[in-house]
Amino acid sequence: MNYYKNFIKPILFQIDAEKAHNLAIWALKNNILKYPKIINYNSLKVTICGIEFDNPIAMAAGFDKNAKVISSLFKFGFGSIECGTVTPKSQIGNVKPRIFRLKEDKAIINRLGFNNVGIEGFLHNLKKQSINQTFGINIGKNKDQKDAAADYLSLLERVYGLSSYITINISSPNTKDLRNIQQKSELDLFLQNIAGKKSELIAKTGKIIPIFLKIAPDLNQDELKSITDNVLKNQIDAVIISNSTISRNNLKSQYQSEDGGLTGKPLFDMSNEILSRFYQLTEGKIPLIASGGVFSASDAYEKIKIGASMVQIYSAFIYEGFSLVEKIKEDLDILLKNDNFNNVSEAIAKDVTKYN
Repeated sequence: MNYYKNFIKPILFQIDAEKAHNLAIWALKNNILKYPKIINYNSLKVTICGIEFDNPIAMAAGFDKNAKVISSLFKFGFGSIECGTVTPKSQIGNVKPRIFRLKEDKAIINRLGFNNVGIEGFLHNLKKQSINQTFGINIGKNKDQKDAAADYLSLLERVYGLSSYITINISSPNTKDLRNIQQKSELDLFLQNIAGKKSELIAKTGKIIPIFLKIAPDLNQDELKSITDNVLKNQIDAVIISNSTISRNNLKSQYQSEDGGLTGKPLFDMSNEILSRFYQLTEGKIPLIASGGVFSASDAYEKIKIGASMVQIYSAFIYEGFSLVEKIKEDLDILLKNDNFNNVSEAIAKDVTKYN
C-alpha cells in the first residue's frame, strides 16, 4: 500500500500548494516523517567532477530553498541534495498565489521569484546541520540587482568550500531579465568573471569546488551552440539541463495558462531534446545533470542513455511521495543488469541520438 498516495497526498492536495510545501519542510525539519530503508547499489555509484555520489538520483534546487532540511532529505536515499536558490539579500518573491498543481498533467507551474531568506539566514541554517554527504548550493541574483555578475561573485565568495559543488542559476523564468545572461553577447563575459573568481578562490582556499551551470530548455539551436561554446571555453565543470519551461504545449489542467515556469511530466521530452543536443555539441566533454519530468527509473534511465551522468527530480515527489527515490534506485539497478551494465556510467549516452 502506498501510504503517501492513499493518505497523505489527498490531504495535502486540499491545501494551497505553497502552504503544503511549507508543511512538508516543517515535517522534515522536525523529523516526523517515516523514512525508508536505504539500500546502496554498487551499480549506481558515480563520480562526477571528482565528487563521489552514492547514486545518480538527486534532489533538484527549489525544494529546500533556505537549507533547512538537507540532512533530513538524505534519509530518503538521495545521492545528492541541491539547496537554494539563495540570493545575497532576502526577498519575498512574487505575489501569491504563485504555485499551481496541474494534476491532470502531473505538472507544476511556479512563479515564486527566488523567494528566500538571503545568504545570512541561509548560512545560519546550514551551520545548524551535520551534513556528511555530497550536496550543492544553487545561487542567483536579487530581483533589483542591475549588475547580475556582482551578486553571483559575492555569493561565490560566501559559499565557496561549504558544499561539494556550486550551481550558477541563470535560467529561472521568474526573475526579470535573468535569462538574458544566457545570450551570446552577455554569457562569455559573465562566465569569464565566474572562472576568474573561481581561480581566485582556489588560490585563496586551496580547495577546488566544481561550478555547475543551470540552463533553460527554451533554447534554439544557435542559442544552445553559443552556450556550449562558452561553457567549454570558460571551463564550467558541469551543466544542469534543464530549468522550468515557459512553453505551454498540450496541457489539460485548469491552471495551464498561469504565468511562471512549468515543471513535471510535460517537460520530459523537451528537456531530453536539449540534453541530447548539448551532449553531442560538447562531444561528451562535460558532465550533464538531467532534470525535467522524471517520475520513474525508466525516465531516469532514458536521460542517462542520452547523455546524463546524474538525474535531478522534484515535481515527482509532489505526486508520488519521497519513497520514490528508493523505488527508482531499485528499478534502475535492474534495468542496468538487464542491459549487462555493471555500473550506471557505462550506460551514459548509449542512445544519445534518440532525439535527433
